[in-house]
Amino acid sequence: MLQTHQPLVLPVSSLRVVKDRPAYNTAPPKPKPTNPSDYSMARKVGRRMVLYLYLAVFVTRIGFGSVTIIFPLYLRASSFQVGLVLALYPMAEAASALPIGRLADRFSRKNLHIIGMVLITVLTAAIGFTTNLYNVSILHALMGVSAATAAVTSLTLLGDATKTTNRGASMGGFDLANLGGYGLGFGLGSLFANEFAGRLHWAFWATAGIFLFAGLMAAKMLVEPVKIQEVFRKTVRPMKIGNRLRPIMPIWISQTVILGMYFLLPKAFRDASFTPTHETLLFLGELGALFALGALIFGRISDKIGRTRIMTIGAIGEVGFLAIFGWTFPNFANTPFPAIYLLPLFFLASAIAPAILAYVSDISGRAKRGSANALYSTVLSIGLAIGNILGGFLADLGGIPWIFFAGAGILFPSVIATNTMLRRR
Repeated sequence: MLQTHQPLVLPVSSLRVVKDRPAYNTAPPKPKPTNPSDYSMARKVGRRMVLYLYLAVFVTRIGFGSVTIIFPLYLRASSFQVGLVLALYPMAEAASALPIGRLADRFSRKNLHIIGMVLITVLTAAIGFTTNLYNVSILHALMGVSAATAAVTSLTLLGDATKTTNRGASMGGFDLANLGGYGLGFGLGSLFANEFAGRLHWAFWATAGIFLFAGLMAAKMLVEPVKIQEVFRKTVRPMKIGNRLRPIMPIWISQTVILGMYFLLPKAFRDASFTPTHETLLFLGELGALFALGALIFGRISDKIGRTRIMTIGAIGEVGFLAIFGWTFPNFANTPFPAIYLLPLFFLASAIAPAILAYVSDISGRAKRGSANALYSTVLSIGLAIGNILGGFLADLGGIPWIFFAGAGILFPSVIATNTMLRRR
């Protein structure tokens, strides 16, 4: 006689509901290395990658900074015309950044970075062979395309080599290398302008040598931290990051416009016959040191309390700095009152760049990191182009104070707009 069994019924409490993960995160986790030496090797590769990118961006920005000083002297044109020529560079960078970002998500990031460095070396050297305004404009625009290639891949590789818990500090170091290279480049450009006063084309060839050195370092030291084809194959649905980027756009764009206006300051200082005193140079050195220190400190703090909070604090500090600096120029370093307030406000302003850089890399993920950093480069380039033109116009119209007042007037409503959108999110 056959025995019948009651159907097995499990209590509801014993059942576990498994939620579907997003389609772009369905790839199985990579197996962790079982050999402790593999962990050590991975850390060494990551550290070497970050250190190279710091060195590469530092050397590259030395070249960009020197070109910024040399260009207004090399071109026999008005401030407005020089601003237009300078604007071609970021405009071309903006137009090419997004296609390059998509290419970085599908192609070797290392090889693409090396290609960009080779192109910018050749183009910089070519400018030294002509003083024709039309020819220089075309070459300068093509330099923007090659710069987009180098910049997008640099940020993407840095995002690949870092984690959310330390990315803010790493981006602070990146920003420090970026600004330090520009500062040294401005000094080197001034030296070139004096040493090669009658033959400025030599200065472009020397700058091309700097870019060549950075490209050789890339070929020697850079590694590919992400297998592009593997990531692309496992990514079923692309991430949508536009909604998360929209709230920070006002501060982001305003900051890039202000930076573009800063590029016209060397020529504006010269046209105003402003001769810096010993106190002025010492004060400017203190500002630079505080800004460098702040990039590292606020980058680390953003890893702890969040990117958008630090970005907002930095923007408020920069508004105060721009307004007070414009109001007290040219005696900003000779009276105690403005100096006391300018130093801490400029220190706060250093928080903006590392917070934005880390935020963009956080929300993109490896599969779309190239495209996200391309968007960053696009916004930066458009802002620089607008700032170059606006800075040249304001320098001709009202001089240096107008540049700083315009910056404060642009950034202040942007802070309000960003905070309003962040609260509604």
